[in-house]
Amino acid sequence: MKNKKILLSSILIMSFFSVPSILAFCGFFVARADASLYNSASRVVLVRDEDRTVVSMMNDYKGELKDFALVVPVPVVLQKKQINVGDSKVFDHLDAFTAPRLVEYYDSNPCRRRYKNGLSRKKAKMKMDDSKDNRKGGGSLGVKVEASYTVGEYDIKILSAKYSNGLETWLSTNGYKIPKGASKA
Repeated sequence: MKNKKILLSSILIMSFFSVPSILAFCGFFVARADASLYNSASRVVLVRDEDRTVVSMMNDYKGELKDFALVVPVPVVLQKKQINVGDSKVFDHLDAFTAPRLVEYYDSNPCRRRYKNGLSRKKAKMKMDDSKDNRKGGGSLGVKVEASYTVGEYDIKILSAKYSNGLETWLSTNGYKIPKGASKA
């Protein structure tokens, strides 16, 4: 059973917006009621290998919250095996390895064009998933719980939201205090 003092909840969001351009943001914390949450530093590592992308996040949050959520947009519904609780030592090692060093390299001009054929707009455009209207808990707000997992000490909920203001209403209805203007992000 989980420690009753520390119950951490993470909410990951998959947003389906019908806008032609993709707008991205790194997410935000929300807390229940009038609790205060402070995050002095966030570290994000993005690794791309062919068609696979891995995002690792480490947040230095402070405050005694029994319930909080981290809202992060993701492009697809994540499976439980894709979500892991990592070790902060990996971030420390990567930070030390990538720290600035005094070295001098002589490279060719990076601005020189070497493109023969660029990607067409159709190929470069991300496909958006129009999931069926099988909502759970969001009803007329356009919010659907796509998946729910427990990984380590975290409870993960993957949501889809057709409209950002519906998501904002859903978070408020479920007791989370969100930043003003979050739906505009």
